[in-house]
Amino acid sequence: MPISMIIAAAVASAPAPADAAPRLYACGGDQIREYRIESGRSVEVWRWRAADATDLPARYRTALLAHIDDCKPVDGGRGILVTASTGGVVLIERVSGRVTFRATAPMAHSADMLPGGMIAVALSIDPKGDRLEVYDRTRSETPLLHLPLPSGHGAVWDRARDRLFVLSHDLIQAYRVAGTSSAPVLTESARWTLPGRRDGHDLSRRPDGRYLVTTDDGVWTFDPDAGDPDAGDAAGPAGGRPEGRPPAPGTYTPLPALNPRPRVKAVGMMGGRLAWVQAEESWWAKGFTIARADGSDPVRIPVEGMRLYKVRWIR
Repeated sequence: MPISMIIAAAVASAPAPADAAPRLYACGGDQIREYRIESGRSVEVWRWRAADATDLPARYRTALLAHIDDCKPVDGGRGILVTASTGGVVLIERVSGRVTFRATAPMAHSADMLPGGMIAVALSIDPKGDRLEVYDRTRSETPLLHLPLPSGHGAVWDRARDRLFVLSHDLIQAYRVAGTSSAPVLTESARWTLPGRRDGHDLSRRPDGRYLVTTDDGVWTFDPDAGDPDAGDAAGPAGGRPEGRPPAPGTYTPLPALNPRPRVKAVGMMGGRLAWVQAEESWWAKGFTIARADGSDPVRIPVEGMRLYKVRWIR
């Protein structure tokens, strides 16, 4: 029996107590691993491998999920939304490991769930990529909408602000989501030019409602509700610039613990803790780091047998 099935069977039905140690997903290659963080060390408690997913077509098991680049907890922790730069997107049921949705999306780099059972996927640089795609979670392999998103690297649904925030090479953009799961409508409401050397790479929510965003030269805190106006106006549904729309407020502040710091592929904050991945071998790493939210007391967590790309806290 594959190790992923053994580990999953041991813990699949065991709910985490309220005071449980923090957990996160780490992903890279064709794997997703769940780690429990205890006293500065990690304990692997669950693993999923595309190669073992018998409910997937062969092209997903052998090629489309070969380089997983995001593994985001969704549905209140009951699911994991997975993207891969090799062209696959899947939604996994955490307890069973069963795949409930799949799609082919060239250079998919991040995704999130939207209201009404929709899924937003950010696609990076590819002749059929550089865009934002929207799907219905009940209809695999069927994109319903696409919008330009050059070097798409981030997608985060913000329930409090009722907006989808997406990250590209130069911008963060916010979209209103309307319509239905069969006919979605996205309308851009604001955009903010990235700071520093730009080249946006990761976007995640902070516990305080602000965002962490990585660029080529470091990590920044982004607050879409405060700060000086950006130089650019928002665009409409078709990418045109509406007449008379005021520039969006918003501010970027360097995160002292990780700025300057190049090639940070992923960063997340939860419960006073920070976790990040910094590339060591080309685009991947041999481990991740956890620390206090201010970057103090960092602990390096090695990951063996996987070309690590992202970590995501499980809230």
